[in-house]
Amino acid sequence: MKKAVSILTVICILLSLVSCGTPEAANEGIEITDSLGNTAILNKNPRVAALYASFADCWLLSGGDLAGVTDDAVSEHGLEVGDAQIVGTVKSIDLEKVVALSPDYVIMSADLTAHTALKSSLDDMGIPYGYFRVDTFEDYKEMMEQFCTANNRPDLFNKNVTEVEEKIAKIKSDFPRTDATVLLIRAYSTGMKAKRDDNSAGYILSEFGLTNIADTNESLLEDLSLEEIVKADPDYIFAMTMGNEESAQVYLEENAVNHPAWRDLKAVKNGNYYMLPKQLFHYKPNDRWGESYEYLAKIIRPEIFEDQS
Repeated sequence: MKKAVSILTVICILLSLVSCGTPEAANEGIEITDSLGNTAILNKNPRVAALYASFADCWLLSGGDLAGVTDDAVSEHGLEVGDAQIVGTVKSIDLEKVVALSPDYVIMSADLTAHTALKSSLDDMGIPYGYFRVDTFEDYKEMMEQFCTANNRPDLFNKNVTEVEEKIAKIKSDFPRTDATVLLIRAYSTGMKAKRDDNSAGYILSEFGLTNIADTNESLLEDLSLEEIVKADPDYIFAMTMGNEESAQVYLEENAVNHPAWRDLKAVKNGNYYMLPKQLFHYKPNDRWGESYEYLAKIIRPEIFEDQS
């Protein structure tokens, strides 16, 4: 009898130890795979440096803390980064400051040369890193799934991804397909270019069924002239700014908007020329993807919102 009791006690202790270890184990040894296929193993409470503000925001939204960020995370995005150190600007990284943080993981953009140029140095020093690319909600979802898992915060995945996804699904289900045409412009201080669906605005417009005139006229991607815009005469024109917003708008006005031919465009005459807000369309929308979908849906199909309170 005593032997049976002893064996039962040992089993109970073992079960207790397994149970106690589960929450911690769930947060250790999590593999992260970036957009380029690079992998890294993150243990509990990793020291993370995020060199791109939108991705720094994603790490915070997933419940993580930051050891280092670039200046734009604070100056442009207004992120609450706690005691995180500034390690340069998004296009001019101070590698010595990054290394001084002894990071367990460095989050970077796969689309910035200043970031990809750091790869060999980080490899030489054995510092794990990830290069990410987020052009669609699915990209954001995939990133957040990994980040929330690494931080053991399924509740934040539900709040910042699942609930957003449900809002997007509702908008898309209510949205009638359209055969309208659209021109999407990105303007900066010295020029302007047409954009396709390699950005949040272009992607959402394609989801709604609009035909981007740049898809059938590749010359618009290299040299966006008013003459080409007049020839295409799209139903909608959306413009985004890059860099200094005021300078970009001045260039756009001087080289397009103030021209007499601009006023004869179908989109302009029908009141369908819009400047898109930077927070929802130039920056990554992150947990505001649902707002980005809704913003464009209300312009293109306002009738689907008329009966909503």
